[in-house]
Amino acid sequence: MPIQVLSDDLASRIAAGEVIERPASVVKELLENSLDAGSTRIDVNILGGGAQLISVVDNGQGIPADELAAAFERFATSKIDESSDLIAIETLGFRGEALPSIASVARVEAVSKHADSSVGAKYLVDFGKANTVEPAGAPQGTRIEVAGLFKNVPARLKFLGSAGRELSQIQSMLSSLALVYPQVAFSLNADGRERVRTIGSGKHVDAVSGIYGATIAEQMLELEPDDAAAFAVDGLVSSPSLNRSNRTYVTISVNGRWIQSRRLSYAIEQAYHGFLPDRRFPIAIARITAPLGDVDANVHPAKAEVRFLRENLVYSVVQRAVRGVLSASAPVHGLGFGRVSESIGLLRAPSRSEGSSSVTPSTSTGFSQWPDPSAIVEQSRLPEAQTDVLAAGGPTSTPKEILPILRVIGQAHETYILAEGPEGVYLVDQHAAHERVMYERVQERFDKNVSESQPLLEPAPVDLAPGAMNMVHEHLEELNRVGWGVEEFGTNSLIVRSVPGALATRANGDGTGQVFIRVLDELSEGGTGETWRNRMLATIACHSSIRAGQVLSTDECKNLIRELEQTERPNTCPHGRPTIVQLNVNDLEREFKRR
Repeated sequence: MPIQVLSDDLASRIAAGEVIERPASVVKELLENSLDAGSTRIDVNILGGGAQLISVVDNGQGIPADELAAAFERFATSKIDESSDLIAIETLGFRGEALPSIASVARVEAVSKHADSSVGAKYLVDFGKANTVEPAGAPQGTRIEVAGLFKNVPARLKFLGSAGRELSQIQSMLSSLALVYPQVAFSLNADGRERVRTIGSGKHVDAVSGIYGATIAEQMLELEPDDAAAFAVDGLVSSPSLNRSNRTYVTISVNGRWIQSRRLSYAIEQAYHGFLPDRRFPIAIARITAPLGDVDANVHPAKAEVRFLRENLVYSVVQRAVRGVLSASAPVHGLGFGRVSESIGLLRAPSRSEGSSSVTPSTSTGFSQWPDPSAIVEQSRLPEAQTDVLAAGGPTSTPKEILPILRVIGQAHETYILAEGPEGVYLVDQHAAHERVMYERVQERFDKNVSESQPLLEPAPVDLAPGAMNMVHEHLEELNRVGWGVEEFGTNSLIVRSVPGALATRANGDGTGQVFIRVLDELSEGGTGETWRNRMLATIACHSSIRAGQVLSTDECKNLIRELEQTERPNTCPHGRPTIVQLNVNDLEREFKRR
């Protein structure tokens, strides 16, 4: 076949495929146009998963009648004028591709009335064939209806999912924009049924309530923007007790643009390190505001990704913002009988000028032998090893978590320490508690560069998976620093000659090789610097800790509780599991019919 120039019609259909992949792509482009127009209300109506009809109505500025036809011309836009504008893009749309791409693969009717016009205008483009602009009565704003999507592109139509699946994509995308723009009232109706509605109050919590429900909204924590940071971050993140099994509940935006960023999602996940169990993920809305010159939005056909001039700094700022609010509000987990009981909030330590360090007896609950926890005053700074971002953002002041004063009663099921406290009965997971103690112990030694290495009587050979030796080389300094003494012994083998002091007993019992491979498994999950270091230290702490099923004497239980009280983060183990749960005294009284 000879080289030839494609027809305008065929070229338009091919180009449309770069921008318009499915009905959700259409809705996204139209919503972004509505937001650029300053809309405060946007209503979306869907039929047949969007393949039959997509209708988007807004109350924005509107399009002047004499510009309505031009809006459907390829590369026609009011948002940029010259190439220099691409360096600092302020709007969501800017390429002038969306409307002509949609109109080439669907029947599109646009009705709009500009704020300065007395009458509106209507314009119809039928699968690329334009009609004339006609006057039409309409309120201020724009209504665009897209019918018969991909009817003229059977191949694309064939690969669409079911109506339910396509609707799910639309709902997910619209919900993300609603979370990013709490000041805009969004609604989504599909086949006569309302799916989404937000009130546009401007409050993040109201937007979350409209998308996820009031119960979840009540458990969200607000991010506080740092005025001193180069990048501002606001939004909401869930408390550690509220988590999900996948990452789909993380919403990120940059300068109002909803994006998908694995690196920034990972920054949020790492901020939860030590608060959430493995393979559990938070609900989060992180809105990043960055200098326009630091962001390149012109890197993806669907504008779903951006590029940062200072990516590492953005990563650090996001992680620090999330970690800060979590550290300030981590709860003692409450446990009720088939119901959710109230948790005891952690005490935020005031400065010494705010009060005395003395304690006074409590009389509010009848437990007069215990001091009132609210009277305990202590100030402490979060150790640098506890966060991944202090090096980038400088030291921060974070309150020390304080446990209630506990009186040990005994051990239950050779796994839990039973204790009495001022607000009820407490169960302490002996392994998780000792893991926290050991983690902060080895962390302190690591930070002070104090190596406790125990030579093995018999060096242990370890066979590694392919590629694992590269990780050993990459992190050999950290491994040596914590007490591992290893040397190569073949292509994918090494000899372990010494282990961290904390592991001396456990390594002989479990097998030195098994413990070392577990450390490498933690390494393989990704992360560098302090992220990986924390994982390594957590693994060492886990393998050197008291285990579930191990019988403890009363004195050993008491000593463990005292050691846990001295830690900086006593409420969770380094992997995020709770160390302590509470049986609230009010719940106990209700169960025993005392009230």
